[in-house]
Amino acid sequence: MSTSGFILLSRDLLDNDLWRMNSDLVRLFVYLLIRANYGNKEYTYSRGSVEITVRKGEFLRSLRKISEDCAYTGNNKLISWSTSRIAGMLKTLEDDGRIEIVSNSSSLGTHLRIVNYKEYQDFSSYKKKELRTDPEQIQHKSKAVKAIKTNKTNNPHANALWDVWLEVLSPQPPHPRLTEKRKGVLTALYDEQLNKNGTDPLVLFRAVLKQVKASPHHMATRAYQLPESLFRSEERRESWTHRALVKTKATPHTPTVSRNWSVEQ
Repeated sequence: MSTSGFILLSRDLLDNDLWRMNSDLVRLFVYLLIRANYGNKEYTYSRGSVEITVRKGEFLRSLRKISEDCAYTGNNKLISWSTSRIAGMLKTLEDDGRIEIVSNSSSLGTHLRIVNYKEYQDFSSYKKKELRTDPEQIQHKSKAVKAIKTNKTNNPHANALWDVWLEVLSPQPPHPRLTEKRKGVLTALYDEQLNKNGTDPLVLFRAVLKQVKASPHHMATRAYQLPESLFRSEERRESWTHRALVKTKATPHTPTVSRNWSVEQ
């Protein structure tokens, strides 16, 4: 498959948890986005009795070849990842819900799928998010923040979500208060995500918080666990909900599974 052309990469990556992870993970994930099959044409590879079909948003490559592709120069020396390090980073991306490992073949390599690839590489997804020019974005975000602060969309479910948050992330006193800002972001989370996935909203919210607890980055700093940080934007709310849904659906089939890299997070 050709590597010419381009991929869509949202500026909101800067607000994404992926950006705060090890820089090698960012490098690897962008590499996967670039190398994934971007067309509707399917490619079938076979060796012996093994046959693998690579569809849109999927990628097939040996860990050794990935190491060669991603090698870079630092401090006047060539730096390349070991295959075990690549396997570990792929597992991190899978556990984070960004990719799904479809299969591992000793003869053909690792077959993986970018979660939500079609949405990320579709211009209409960005239009749906109403992305604007920079001045318009600033104005739009300013209005959104103001709406949250004044709690114009007061939702009675915010109190129930807050009780669950306290139970899961702050079981021991002193407890933080349910401020108007926190009520606003919980309201937005409920309206945009929790009430639209065919799952009990409180059950789904518990699953979201379970994913938060599984993130060393968020559990290391108290401020990162608060709703105004976790759910401060539409993309973060979507991302956490997607991560919980992917993990919940995958758990019955595999012991450790696959978070989205969202258009933001």
